[in-house]
Amino acid sequence: MKAFLPFALFLLAAVGGHAAPPSGPAPASAPAIDARSAVVLDSATGTILFSKNPDLPIPPASLSKLVTLHVVYSEIAAGRLSKDELVTIDSRDCSPSIPYGSSLMYLRAGMRVSVLDLMKGAAVVSGNDAAYALARRISGSNEAFASLMNKSVREMGFSAMRFVEPSGLSELNSVTAREYAQFCRLYMQFHPEAVGELHSLRYIEFPRAEHAVADYVPKGRIIQYNKNSMVLGYDGCDGLKTGYIIESGYNLAATARRGTSRFIVVTLGGSDSAAYGGGSARRSKDGSALLDWSFGNYVTLAPALTPFGPLRTWYGARKNVEVRSALALAITVPKGLAAGLEARVVMPKSLDAPIAEGTRIGEVVYSSGDRVLRRVDLLAAADLPRGNIFIIVRDFFAKAWQRIAGQGH
Repeated sequence: MKAFLPFALFLLAAVGGHAAPPSGPAPASAPAIDARSAVVLDSATGTILFSKNPDLPIPPASLSKLVTLHVVYSEIAAGRLSKDELVTIDSRDCSPSIPYGSSLMYLRAGMRVSVLDLMKGAAVVSGNDAAYALARRISGSNEAFASLMNKSVREMGFSAMRFVEPSGLSELNSVTAREYAQFCRLYMQFHPEAVGELHSLRYIEFPRAEHAVADYVPKGRIIQYNKNSMVLGYDGCDGLKTGYIIESGYNLAATARRGTSRFIVVTLGGSDSAAYGGGSARRSKDGSALLDWSFGNYVTLAPALTPFGPLRTWYGARKNVEVRSALALAITVPKGLAAGLEARVVMPKSLDAPIAEGTRIGEVVYSSGDRVLRRVDLLAAADLPRGNIFIIVRDFFAKAWQRIAGQGH
């Protein structure tokens, strides 16, 4: 998990630097929504396109399970867990130990269930039992696992997110829409497979014949559908999660992609609105309206660029230094600016060593007409130490000759 830290902090710094939408023709007014707090985030650049009380702390309910899944993915990446590992289900992690009426995957004590099936259970049908079983396997208890969740989000740079257990049942869990939307962006960056193997699934088949135990044998095919109705019905939506407890109201984290654009919507604290068929229906209506507004008014583009590396160097142990971009080489703009959008690379022809990794050596400038809309730094991708005395002397004369030859022309 520590390997994610520099990248995570860097991305969060980038989000802070691009917190306002690009200037340009004003988009249509965002729709009025029921939720007490909301954020619409552009996934490619981290630009916040819309917010309503974005820093209001609200219990996330089952949105907590995305943080649980982030920890699980991190454990898998570290080699301490395998998706194929079979977990023996403890009686403490299934009904009736879990509160009546809460979302369940319908685990039973003694079942041997793969880690991947438990991940699907937590992501798709919001199984509190699945979250508990994963937490117990990794940390031994929900409390110990919550400490790991908190450590993880702190390492990612978040200060307002707090967890006391992995399922979201507790009202003592807390997030803000701003941080949670940023977390969703990082979650998809760190675990690009998650959308395809978990959150976009329309249903899971569970339990299956291999999950039979002494007091229960599954009969026939048992289908459990995704609790996120937007995955089932909104064009381009492939995640992420819904949640509800009385103390928070109706919560949603949704992401959708159309063409080159992907947006993330987080709404927290929706009411039980009877006028829309209940809070769950209103939650989906709000999410759909905000995504419709985003796709209707903004577009993410990646204009063609001239190649920007490797860069010629003098006096170094190598003749060139590789170049990388600090942020995604894309921009999200109001659709009215799309036709005139241009991008150009600004970079010297050469540099002198030594050069430290991460040194700013140029930039990509995005503009429309005479308006600069975004700048993305270009950085040295690796350290380039100074060369030996023979390289220094050679390059001194080669560089001097190049200057003389250039003046001659």
